[in-house]
Amino acid sequence: MTDRFLRALKASNGRIEVGDAVCRGLSIRCTPAGVKTWTFAYKLNGRMRRITLGEYGEHPALGLSEARTQADARRAQRRNGDDPRALQDAERATKAQTTLTFAELCELYIEHVKASGKLSWKTDEGYLKRPKAKFGSKPAASLTKRELLDFLKGIARKSKSSANRTQSTVRTMWGWAVEGDHVPVNFLAGLKKVGGKEREKDRVLTTDEIQEFLTTLVASDFEITETVGLALKGILLTAQRPGEVAGMMLSELHDLDGALPHWIIPRIRTKNKKTEHTVPLSPAAVRLIREALEASKDYAKGKNDRPVFASRFEDITSLARHSLSQAVRRLVKDQRFAGKFTKFTPHDLRRTAATLAQSMRVPKDHVKALLNHNDGDVTSIYARWHMFDEKREASLAIEAAVLPLMPAPAAHAALGLQFA
Repeated sequence: MTDRFLRALKASNGRIEVGDAVCRGLSIRCTPAGVKTWTFAYKLNGRMRRITLGEYGEHPALGLSEARTQADARRAQRRNGDDPRALQDAERATKAQTTLTFAELCELYIEHVKASGKLSWKTDEGYLKRPKAKFGSKPAASLTKRELLDFLKGIARKSKSSANRTQSTVRTMWGWAVEGDHVPVNFLAGLKKVGGKEREKDRVLTTDEIQEFLTTLVASDFEITETVGLALKGILLTAQRPGEVAGMMLSELHDLDGALPHWIIPRIRTKNKKTEHTVPLSPAAVRLIREALEASKDYAKGKNDRPVFASRFEDITSLARHSLSQAVRRLVKDQRFAGKFTKFTPHDLRRTAATLAQSMRVPKDHVKALLNHNDGDVTSIYARWHMFDEKREASLAIEAAVLPLMPAPAAHAALGLQFA
């Protein structure tokens, strides 16, 4: 192992693990999201056990030399007859009961979900920002149920959905913290949502809004990166979830030059996590993907696989889901576009695409298949090509509805036409 090797390490589909030939028991795990985590394996009572040492990278994360030092220390503990995991748990429990602040607990939790390969960890991080700002310096174990409930009710007065999402994220983190003995009890478990029942979301952009939105994405005076703009259009053209589009990888794309171009979303990146999802791609979607690959080529030189929509902030990783939300929020709040849009989210573009398909007289079950909505059919779990032709019909219908709304040069380019 060398730092050069570790920086270049990448997992295209599932998580990969590489052992260190120099330091026995030390290995590094790499997720498709680019998170690299050090672990140390040892035997206890004839069985293999493993502990996490930390995330690879610059300070405060672990570099190669420090990871080897920590592994050597854990190996010495085992030679002395101790269980390194039990000692690590005791160390963390002691810290949690004395010095671990709420902000530090949040950071540990985000480190945990990143290492587990959760693609939406940025969303969790976003929902923890407000509670971190409020309780960050307080010892986590000292926080009371009353304090958190009052805080969540304050959020609910402005946004029920935001309060409920924050409550759900903190509750999940608190459950993880209890299991790790960071805090004594998860007093949020079983509580009703502070924001109450939310109104079912049904926001669909009008044709005028779609046209204005597509025009604004290419406007020179609207601050948005090229890849973010392409990803947002990608949601509209494919009708897939924002996180799935943002995380699209080159290895997931097939037959782009052929008659049936398609995108296979791996099981781990789908919402139901049960089976991979095949998405037929329209010519306009293929054209958009090629533009995105060209725009992101400098982020992955020499790599066999790379993100289609590359982030400019993280080394060789895909866009974060929240980057799309931030761009849409800036658009909606921009006074130059006042009156042209009512509030919408990236997910509303997916709902809009489905509505466009149905407006083109595509049967509802065809649209449902394209959306990958779970119908409880066991056969669909095993059938990669389940309703491929029907999904392709829906995809082409969306293209037919969207192209007339694109700015003229973009529409012509999507059709492969020349223009002055």
